[in-house]
Amino acid sequence: MDAHALTRSAGRGALWQLVGAGAQTVIQLGASAVLARVLFPSDFGIMGMALLAQSLVGRMGALGTSAGLIAKKDVTQEDLSTAFWTGVAVHGTLFALAFAGAPLAALFFETPSVTWVLRAMSFTFLFTAAGSVSGAILRKRLQFGGLKAIEVAAFALQSALAIVFAVVFGLGYWSLVCAMLIAGFGQTAAGILYARWRPSLRFSRSSFRFMFRYGINELGSSVVQYFQYNTDYILVGRILGPGLLGLYEFAYRIPHMLLDRLALPVGSVLFPALSKVQTDDERLAGGYIKAAKYIAIIVFPLLGGLAALAHPAVAVLWGEKWLPIVLPLQVLCLSAAIRCVMTSSAAIFLCRNRPDLPFKFGLGQMALTFAAVGALGYAFGLNGVALGMVISTGASVYVTYFALRMVHCPFRRLFRALWGPLAATVGCVAAAAGMRLSGEALHLPDWGILASSVPVGALAYIGILVVWFPDQVKEVWATVRLTLGKPAVTQPVSHT
Repeated sequence: MDAHALTRSAGRGALWQLVGAGAQTVIQLGASAVLARVLFPSDFGIMGMALLAQSLVGRMGALGTSAGLIAKKDVTQEDLSTAFWTGVAVHGTLFALAFAGAPLAALFFETPSVTWVLRAMSFTFLFTAAGSVSGAILRKRLQFGGLKAIEVAAFALQSALAIVFAVVFGLGYWSLVCAMLIAGFGQTAAGILYARWRPSLRFSRSSFRFMFRYGINELGSSVVQYFQYNTDYILVGRILGPGLLGLYEFAYRIPHMLLDRLALPVGSVLFPALSKVQTDDERLAGGYIKAAKYIAIIVFPLLGGLAALAHPAVAVLWGEKWLPIVLPLQVLCLSAAIRCVMTSSAAIFLCRNRPDLPFKFGLGQMALTFAAVGALGYAFGLNGVALGMVISTGASVYVTYFALRMVHCPFRRLFRALWGPLAATVGCVAAAAGMRLSGEALHLPDWGILASSVPVGALAYIGILVVWFPDQVKEVWATVRLTLGKPAVTQPVSHT
């Protein structure tokens, strides 16, 4: 595949992720604004505890070998069927394990309600067993538009059902559980129908061995990442209880929504796209750096603006009872910004046929996260937990440095690519914070402070980019035109 065709395919996939992320963010903010006023922090905390247990069990589903399907160049019906039946066996086992082990999770968190919540949520493993291969097929085909449309529709359904169950029927935390199950079933069914693939009764040992190599390394990496990214939740839930876990979950939610809805999905686009040029160092490095830069252009001002306007934003979105999360939220914005631009570098390891490296590096990241979050959380509560998450991102920076070194690319090249959005974000934060202070001095209501500060910060960001970094603006515009099928007439742009 030539460079322009690859850029167009990957760009369209990333564009769909961006559009979908925007839609999901709007939906989630709207739903949370309603649910936060109807439910209590402890309701979200109980749901969060069950999700932690479910996610830990679900990490073993990496043995479903989806990564192997994407990495293999010529996939046959035998390969697909082998992966499907492997997934059925693995996820069926996970369902039984989660259902039977639910009381242990409740005992760990000292919250009896977790038992039946987790048992209900364990049915999602059966959905995954049915739809994982269909999803891998669509990702391998780079059909991210359809995938994202299904995901957004399911998310909208889940949010709507949660509101109805909570407001109309008063089901409390069960409103969140029931909505997730119904939406999950619908999303799986839609993905299967869209992929138009059916398994056959065939199983290949050689195919299994190839995909198992990816699966076993992905399993190790996935379990390590679980503890790396959830140590804060586990410690807060175990030591401080469901009420404070619910508060922390809201502080974590918006900053890392961009990681979950944008950076990680873009990484899922990057791997199948870069796998097509896995022997070309320059294109591997350039593809990652360009993706990181475009993520930064979108994410940095949003997180910077949120940190500057956290107090009025929390008050308007969720109400006064959620104001204790303001400082942890501001600190977590920095953690999310670093993770967003570093997380996709793992695609380089996979393309270099080293699926073992994410696992090995993940062990060190997990240790650093546990030490930083545990020590600071014990000393300073929720604020210390948030600070520990920032410190733990140092490991992500080193992993990215090592990945770039594998493809003979200096780390300073990434820094140069990120300098424009970073400098513009500093201006955005200064402008938004200045307007917020002026609004507070004039005793404006919180919604008035937001209405005046957000556009001023946005104009400052755009203005700095246009005036001081016009080359980056032109590059983005050229890439957008190429992505949409309109070849740019300007000179070729650099990869940085």
